Amino acid sequence: MSDYKSSNFLNAIKKFNEEERAKVVSEMENKRAEAVKDAEEKGKADAEKYIKKHLSAAKSEITGKYAVKTLEAQGEVFKTRDKMVDEVFERCAQKLRDFSATSEYKDKLLGFAKEIADTFNNNSCIVYVKEDDLKYENDIKSVFAGEAEVRSDVTIRIGGIKGFCEAMNIVADNTLDSKLESKRQWFVENIDLKLIHK
Repeated sequence: MSDYKSSNFLNAIKKFNEEERAKVVSEMENKRAEAVKDAEEKGKADAEKYIKKHLSAAKSEITGKYAVKTLEAQGEVFKTRDKMVDEVFERCAQKLRDFSATSEYKDKLLGFAKEIADTFNNNSCIVYVKEDDLKYENDIKSVFAGEAEVRSDVTIRIGGIKGFCEAMNIVADNTLDSKLESKRQWFVENIDLKLIHK
């Protein structure tokens, strides 16, 4: 083989080697770039996942603490409200007790008895009053068309009258105690509205 042919042959091999080397380097660069891109994307996804997880945990913790504080504050508001309602109704009860010691109270008591007597018609009944009101027993009996037995009832603390007619299976409550208590729910609802709107 001549030197010229040998030289061409070697140059061709060299060129082929350089081309193959360039291909291998290019493929390696592409694979490295892909690997770096994949690693960056995975790292970014992992970081986002980590941040989301910790943000969610922090948000849950803050929300939980806020909910607890809100419930505690509401509890304090309701305790204060209940205390205030109790005080208001105790003052009202005392005013009614004071009224039950006046001469006007007897007329009111007999008016309550008349309402119950009208409900029971001519039927026999038992009527209940507070211990101090037993002094009006004869006046109360005179209001009823049917036979009426008057008894004291320790649950009646303020005044008024309660009746039971066995024949009609009816209890009629005309006590100042129950009238006052029936106003409590209305008062609580209205005071809650005022607390909410402030």
